[in-house]
Amino acid sequence: MNPQSGTQVLMIDDEENDWLLVRYMVGKMPDPGCQLHWVGSYEQGLKVLGEIDWDLCLVDYQLGAHTGVQVVMESRARGVDCPFLLLTGVGSRTIDMQAMRAGVVGYLEKGRLCPLELERAIRYAIGSRPAQKPPASTTFAHIPSEVVEYLTASFASKQPFVVIALMLDRESVLRNHLGASHAEHINHDLEALVRARISSAESLFRTAENALVLITTSQDSREGRQFLSLLLSEPLAVSGGDSSRTVSLPAIVRRNVFTSSGYLCPAALIADLDAFFAPGPRLPGPDFKKF
Repeated sequence: MNPQSGTQVLMIDDEENDWLLVRYMVGKMPDPGCQLHWVGSYEQGLKVLGEIDWDLCLVDYQLGAHTGVQVVMESRARGVDCPFLLLTGVGSRTIDMQAMRAGVVGYLEKGRLCPLELERAIRYAIGSRPAQKPPASTTFAHIPSEVVEYLTASFASKQPFVVIALMLDRESVLRNHLGASHAEHINHDLEALVRARISSAESLFRTAENALVLITTSQDSREGRQFLSLLLSEPLAVSGGDSSRTVSLPAIVRRNVFTSSGYLCPAALIADLDAFFAPGPRLPGPDFKKF
């Protein structure tokens, strides 16, 4: 598939000279025809990507304090599904692996770029796009929209924060012979315990499945784990129906700490958080530790 006259290509690069070079090469292609547009920053790039249905995006790996990989991951979270080609000053296996994990179609080294190679890469990237696009979705199965919005805004503020996640483990509850009324009581008391120990710098959310999401800027990951250990250290007296008993919270509560510094963009953090709350086997986040 050759680029057609209606092919819309966006280039995101904070170096105008690189943009002028690529524009020159597009003009020298054996079969030119794509319409090339340029924006010069990470923020502009994300904005413009959401404005029209681009056929392809060329994105520089280094964009000031951000990277082209972050552009890809964040735009995917926003429902953008155009193919991406990553432009790099110097290629490396690390960049290659990052690009592959982010879903980049391929990457090009600027120092080795020529019109023929650029045309071939553009043709392949555009041809790799499915003819029928699946409907875009930015929703998560287990994370409330207000938590998604809060985490996204927290990332935008560039202030480090920690997310502490807690929820009853259903299998552990059953193994400890606890009924639905016990679980309801535990969820209520657990939330009360957390609220009694947090400050105005921390925000607590409850999901539809009675999980708790605590977002704090006053703790790092080590302090977050210490907070959880102290929180869960006291036995909890619960009652249900005509019976009452004392339970050990660590035995029935799953917990994890996620730090913003461990993620390139909010979408990756939210996806890990969503997977943590999903039923069945779970993959721990990058900060996972047993405590």
